[in-house]
Amino acid sequence: MKICANCGAQLPDDAAFCNNCGSALTDGNSGSQAPETPSVPLTPVTPVADQTVTPDQQAMSQPNLQQNYQQQFGQAPYQQPQYQQPYMTYDPNDHTSEFDPQDIADNKLFAVIPYLFSSFMGIVVGIYLKESAFVKFHIRNAIRFDIALILTLLLMIIPFLGWIAAAVCGLVLSVVKIIAIVWVFQGKAKDLPIISSIAFLK
Repeated sequence: MKICANCGAQLPDDAAFCNNCGSALTDGNSGSQAPETPSVPLTPVTPVADQTVTPDQQAMSQPNLQQNYQQQFGQAPYQQPQYQQPYMTYDPNDHTSEFDPQDIADNKLFAVIPYLFSSFMGIVVGIYLKESAFVKFHIRNAIRFDIALILTLLLMIIPFLGWIAAAVCGLVLSVVKIIAIVWVFQGKAKDLPIISSIAFLK
């Protein structure tokens, strides 16, 4: 394809004159072909190394992100609260974990007999169920309870003040017995309240 040097019209290769302006086409005034665009050498691209962020770098950048967020929006970013495990208190008077759960489940009714009747009946049951550590524990508790009850009855020897003290102690011991019976049915092996704090009854 020829190009007219006068008007720039595109003409066929065999044309001698320009159909647009009438100029004669010669080798000097015709651009036989459209100029080619010079090729630009491609510069090799250097691959960028994979930049991995270490946990330390991420931890160092976290306060900066929070500070920028607070400066931009006027408030601190929302942070998900961390889960905290519930605080477990240790009870030194609770010995339930020291006994076999199967032993506790099978012998609850026998373990309550020393509290309902007397420690003597508990000893009889203990002889019959000598393999049950749970029953023996409550028999020992029942013996301590009976000793405390005998000491309370001895207070009645003292007139007036002794009678009042014996009545108060008897009421307290009745509450302790109810608590002990409830603990047995709950499958717990705990030292009796108040009574276990007396040195010679431990």
